Amino acid sequence: MANSELIVNTGYGPVQGTSRTALYGTEYVSFQGIPYAKPPVGELRFKDPSPPENWTELLDCTQQSAPCYHFDRRVNKIVGSEDSLKLNIFTKTIKPAKPLPVMVYIYGGGFVEGTSGTELYGPDYLVEKDIVLVTFNYRVGALGFLCCSSPAAGVPGNAGLKDQRLALTWVRDNIAGFGGDPNAVTLFGHSAGGASVQYQTIADVSKNLFQRAIIMSGSTMCSWALTPQRNWPQKLAKALGWEGEEGDELSALHFLRQASPENIVEHQESLFGPQEIQEGLLTPFAPTIEPYESDVCFIPRSPIEMSRTAWGNSIDIMIGGTSEEGLILLPKVKPKLPAMLQDPRLFIGNVPFHLKLTLEQRMAFAEQLKQLYYPDSSPTVDNLDGFINMASDRIFWHDLHRTILARANYARNAKTFVYRFCVDSPFFNHYRIHMVDPNARGTSHADEISYLFSNIFAKPLETNTFEYRAIQYMVDIFTNFAANGNPNGPSTANLSWTTVPTNAPPYNCLNISNEGVEVVELPEGKRLKVWDSFYVNDALY
Repeated sequence: MANSELIVNTGYGPVQGTSRTALYGTEYVSFQGIPYAKPPVGELRFKDPSPPENWTELLDCTQQSAPCYHFDRRVNKIVGSEDSLKLNIFTKTIKPAKPLPVMVYIYGGGFVEGTSGTELYGPDYLVEKDIVLVTFNYRVGALGFLCCSSPAAGVPGNAGLKDQRLALTWVRDNIAGFGGDPNAVTLFGHSAGGASVQYQTIADVSKNLFQRAIIMSGSTMCSWALTPQRNWPQKLAKALGWEGEEGDELSALHFLRQASPENIVEHQESLFGPQEIQEGLLTPFAPTIEPYESDVCFIPRSPIEMSRTAWGNSIDIMIGGTSEEGLILLPKVKPKLPAMLQDPRLFIGNVPFHLKLTLEQRMAFAEQLKQLYYPDSSPTVDNLDGFINMASDRIFWHDLHRTILARANYARNAKTFVYRFCVDSPFFNHYRIHMVDPNARGTSHADEISYLFSNIFAKPLETNTFEYRAIQYMVDIFTNFAANGNPNGPSTANLSWTTVPTNAPPYNCLNISNEGVEVVELPEGKRLKVWDSFYVNDALY
């Protein structure tokens, strides 16, 4: 399409897109950097987002925009802009014969980092299908999740989740102009993005903004997906040099609005004391239970409670993870491993902390887990498989499993499909190779992203390789689900991949491996049963 044909009038003003060619030769159109919110600067910093101002001049959306401020571990520096609440749209044509299913992606990054940039989330594989792909930036860290307890501050928290919701509202109101069907939107996301997707399914304020959801390797049940409030605004302001009184939240907020975003990002992760470290909290700035009700209250009470009566219990979802999620912990814990592996209390870490266990119960659980993951040997640095499996279950799989069981219980009229990704490539599992350990084997947390999105490391593959086949499987399953609410298609034609039964566990998953795809009982299931026994008094079900 000529660029003159790639002009779309949105509800806020006209935008100009461009044509591109994907990795395997598919022509597609691209619009990048469309504003969906006002820049949250000055008095708007930390606040809930508001819709953008209208514009009349044609807006050039042919180039990628900056991400929201964060520390980028790939380049080891702080990057971003405060004028980043923008979205990107990719599709084969903006004038299809009939409106296309829309897939909206939320990136992960522990709620403290992340970008929608094509260096990590290139559309090359997904745009080969008849869908419209939308990616967007949302605020992370303190800029996205600072929470003030006083209603006078007007900062109840969860602004990053509210950014996501505003992007979804923009999609509902504008995507038809780009060839998308606003009534066939699938929300999908990975890690903190997966937890975000689930938050959108349980928050009343997001009701009916999308029709299906895919939750990848993260859930609202994960201990890292909810943070307690402990005067973080004052603590952050103090770390930046504020000299006010401990209780003066409004003065701390005023001070933080004058600070440079770089300074905020630089200090936001240094606020934990011994208690937070012992509790195993990930960050002071993540989703939180809001201290009071506001217009767009996102998390008014515990997510577990919210999930029982959630509007999302009426929609179909797909949920899954990778076989060695726990590999992501290796760089963090390697120096501490020898001590951790010898002491059962350290081995289990501090989960399940919220279950309020006695020290005796904790030790008994830790011993049980040591038996479970190391039945015939002792944990050592040369023998890490048991530790990786324990970390996979503790940080990701058990919470995915609890979400699946909650769905079996409370979403009885909707479908829940489970997948498990265990493709182990020596060169294409980019996260493991570049962020964990190039010599490690297995399928790390975030390795599957390389098989859905192209990135700076991706090169065209020979079509007879298992890596190329794995891309086809993932793209087929995800786009089939977006189009029909059922992930099955030609690639799973002879398999009986069915939804989770209401009497789960056990339940089956589609296992995607180097050999192909098969339907099996979830391999982690037996281990997760032991974790279930720790939660027997937890009021989930």
